[in-house]
Amino acid sequence: MKTPIYFITLLLLVALIICGNKPSKPISSGNDDFKLLVNSWNKAHSAKGGAVLSALYSNSVLYYGKQKDKAECIKLKLSLFQKQPDFLQQIVGEISTERVSDNEVKCNFTKRVTVNRKTKDYPSYLQFKKIDGRWKIVIESDLVTDKNLAGQKKGRIPKEAVKGDFNGDGTPEYAWLVAPKIKENEMECIGDCNSYIKFSDTSIPDIKIENCIGGRPDNLGDLNNDRKDEIGLLPEWFTSCWKGYFVWTLKNNRWIYAVNPISTHCNQWEEGVKPIEIDMKHKGYVLIRYSEMTDNDIVTKTKSVPIK
Repeated sequence: MKTPIYFITLLLLVALIICGNKPSKPISSGNDDFKLLVNSWNKAHSAKGGAVLSALYSNSVLYYGKQKDKAECIKLKLSLFQKQPDFLQQIVGEISTERVSDNEVKCNFTKRVTVNRKTKDYPSYLQFKKIDGRWKIVIESDLVTDKNLAGQKKGRIPKEAVKGDFNGDGTPEYAWLVAPKIKENEMECIGDCNSYIKFSDTSIPDIKIENCIGGRPDNLGDLNNDRKDEIGLLPEWFTSCWKGYFVWTLKNNRWIYAVNPISTHCNQWEEGVKPIEIDMKHKGYVLIRYSEMTDNDIVTKTKSVPIK
């Protein structure tokens, strides 16, 4: 017996109604959807645009340890893209998800960042919160930044530490000097009289300074246009007004002198004379100001020298 045509039509209509009334899967409700959101965030870095990020971010984001509004987060991203035109970010490996609460999900992944032809991996995470029916980024950070901030909170980073981007990865670090111990009431060190400049990012090598019992590192800014801040130091010693001023730059993960040590006298420092700055008239050169003994006096002179 043949099934009446009208009965088949009726079954099809019922099926269509049922399927049409079936609620569609809400965006970002499953693990795969969160992975899509993370990949969208990542692709926005490759495109170096703020529109996608604006759609992904909440109005307020805990951005690498600091609470910021959406506009400020995007401004920081665009500034990074402008400062680092060769910036490249990729996600390597799997993206894992964990539910923090009924309306918050954390996504963990490894981002691979390439700057100045140097590549570094960061264990990172984004935390999403459901706001007005949509999943928005409320936290963005990585474990390296979290570790640095934790160390700072515990007092591992001294108050006198200087801030800068010393390795050119687009993330600021802190640098400070660790001096040797001095014997009480004596001009003598306990052990070697060596100091070390250390960094909150422990992947950056220390700088060893021999015959130095103190001093505060200077962030000299990017003197050689390699998108990394150079470091300066006037080492302290027991006696003498004559001191060499040292300037270092990081090359191939090794600290080298950006210029030869600059001979200075305390007269120069008391007068507030800046020891080094970019020579705006000659590309690849800097102006150094040094002290020199004449027949009658100690004078400060200036000359232009190439920088490494």
